[in-house]
Amino acid sequence: MLFFSCIQPAKNESVVVATNSWTAAFAKCAGADSVLILAPMEMEHPSEYELRATDIPKLIHARIIIYAGYETMVKHLQSGMDLKKEALLKIDTDYSMATIEKSVMAIAQRLGTEKVALQNIDSIRHLLANGKIRLSNTYINSTPVVVNFFQLSIVKELGFKVAGVFGPGPMEANDIDRMAKLQFNAIVDNVHNPVGKPLSKVNTTASYKALLNFPGLFHTTTIQDVIKYNLQQLESVSANIRQ
Repeated sequence: MLFFSCIQPAKNESVVVATNSWTAAFAKCAGADSVLILAPMEMEHPSEYELRATDIPKLIHARIIIYAGYETMVKHLQSGMDLKKEALLKIDTDYSMATIEKSVMAIAQRLGTEKVALQNIDSIRHLLANGKIRLSNTYINSTPVVVNFFQLSIVKELGFKVAGVFGPGPMEANDIDRMAKLQFNAIVDNVHNPVGKPLSKVNTTASYKALLNFPGLFHTTTIQDVIKYNLQQLESVSANIRQ
């Protein structure tokens, strides 16, 4: 089964359609036992996926269509197709515990799978808490980092000291000059829009790592998978700093 780390409810035959792998991961951890994903899992930029003719029947027959609002297809979802307004469910997607709990429970309330959702939320809470402890034990939490806007949520959730935020768009000369004045030992970028590499030239000793948001790359499929992958990247940052 594609999504293997979330606890599954006994039975739920509702048709759930998710715009991409990230909204799908939220749906699975909310308790959906079957999710149709529109954007291919292997896409590096899933938010840019354009609807195809074969997607239309999936959307029309969906009980719930889960989207985040940043997708290229949003205008088509909200108008231009004869979709039931009550089928659309907009959620927030980031890796702060508050957002995860809010969005997962919003889906679970639609599905009637609150018990399963609460179990999965609890497992994610423990994963983040244990990760924060491990990073704290390596003193990374006291190490100043600069971070891509799209990775700010998980960096803050894990207790990092944020010296500055860059992006989400490409960095211009004045942005690089501003960031160069900051004291930082690591650059935390975003795999899906890596714009922080120029900072490696202004601080050649800083460790550079790019984290995931959308599951799919590096054998990830769930929210837990992405958190584990990102933790591995951040733990290697701390190892570099200790050296």
